[in-house]
Amino acid sequence: MSQKKIFPLSKLTEAIENVINTHCSKVVWVKAEIVKLNYYQHTGHCYPDLVEKKDGRIVAELRGNIWRSNFDMINAKFRSVLNEELRDDMTVVVQATITYHSVYGLALNILDIDPEYTLGELAKQRAEAIKKLTTEGLFDANKQRSLPRLPKTIAVISVSSSKGYQDFVNVIENNPWKYQFHCKLFPAILQGERAVTTIKAQLKRIREHKKLFDAVAIIRGGGGEIGLSCYDNYDLSREIAAFPLPVLTGIGHSTNETVSELVSYKSFITPTKIAEFLLQEFHNFSMPLKENTEKIISAANLLFERQETQLSRVSSSFGFLAERILQRDRNKLKNFGQILFAGSKVLLKQETFELKNIENTIALLSPKNILKRGYSITRKDGKIVQDAGQLVEGDLIETEFYSGKASGKIEKITS
Repeated sequence: MSQKKIFPLSKLTEAIENVINTHCSKVVWVKAEIVKLNYYQHTGHCYPDLVEKKDGRIVAELRGNIWRSNFDMINAKFRSVLNEELRDDMTVVVQATITYHSVYGLALNILDIDPEYTLGELAKQRAEAIKKLTTEGLFDANKQRSLPRLPKTIAVISVSSSKGYQDFVNVIENNPWKYQFHCKLFPAILQGERAVTTIKAQLKRIREHKKLFDAVAIIRGGGGEIGLSCYDNYDLSREIAAFPLPVLTGIGHSTNETVSELVSYKSFITPTKIAEFLLQEFHNFSMPLKENTEKIISAANLLFERQETQLSRVSSSFGFLAERILQRDRNKLKNFGQILFAGSKVLLKQETFELKNIENTIALLSPKNILKRGYSITRKDGKIVQDAGQLVEGDLIETEFYSGKASGKIEKITS
C-alpha cells in the first residue's frame, strides 16, 4: 500500500491564494447590502459584512476590505452626493477585486462605491414609505390631531447639549410676554443609523403618558444635513403619523422635507420656529382676551361715569334721600368692581395651580424619584436587566441606587 501524501494546511491555502489572486484579479462591479460597516477609527480601515437578500433571506455573504485611503475618498463622495456617510444597512454597488488570504479567507477588496446607485435606492425607499403610508390611510393622520388652544406641556425629543434644543428653550423661557410652558426632555440620538431606534423608543415612553402632554416636538437643529435619511425610514414615519398627539418637527435643514416631516402635524425649518409657533398660539388667544378685557373695563368706566352723573342730578333734586340712594349705588359699583377683581384673581390662581400639578406629575416620572422610593436599576454590559432569565451565573452586574452604585457577580439564579 502506497503511503498517504499529507499536505500542511498552509500549503493548501497557499495554493488557493495563488489560484484566486492569479486568475480572479479582474475588477468587477458588485451589488450588495452592507449589514455592518466594521469601521476601525484607530486605523481608518473598515471591513464591511456584505450580503445579498432574497425575500428577506440571506442568499450570499462575503467580507469586504476598504483601506483607509479608499474609505476617505468614498466617504467624501457620499457626503457630497447623498448628504450621508457610508453606514450600516445601505444597499451599494462596489468596484472591487476578489482576494484570498491564508488566514483571513476570501474577501472583496473594495476600490470604489457608486453613490449615485445608493442615492437611487434611498429615493426608492422614500417613495415606497410615502406610498405605503398613503395606502394605509396614515399619511395625513397626525395632521388631523387636535392641538389645544393653549399648548402648555410639550414632550421634547432632542439632546440637551444640541444648539437646536438650547435655542428652543431660550426662546420659550425668555419670551417677553412671560407665557409659561412646561417642557420635558426625552433624550435621543437624532441622526444616523441609531436615530430610528432611539426616537421610536422615546415616542413609546411619551405614548404611555400621553395624557400629561399637549404635543410632541422632535428637535434636531444645530448640525449639517448629513445623516438625515433616517427620517425617511418607514417605521419611524409610521410611528409619527399614527401618534396620538400632534407631532411638531424641527429637524433643521433646507432641502426637501423628509417623510417624517411630511406626515407630522406641522414641520418647521428650525427648532426656533417651533418655539415661535407655540408662542404665537398663546398670542392668538391672549391678544383678543386682552382687547376684550380693555373694552369691558372701558364700557364699565363709562357706565360708572353715566350712573354717577345721573345720581348726582337726582341727589340735587331730592336732597338727603337722593344722597342716600347715591351712596348705596356707589357701594354697589364698588362691590361690583371688587367682585370682578376677585374673580380674575381666582381664575389666575386656578390656572397657576393646574400648571403646578402638571409640573409635579412630570417630576414624578424622573428615574431619580423612582430610585428615591427604594427601587434600584440593575444593568449588565450597560443594558437594563428586566428579567432574571437575561442573566447566567458568573455575569457581572451593576446596580444603581438613589445614592451611589454597586457592582457584583451573579452566583445563583432562581425563577
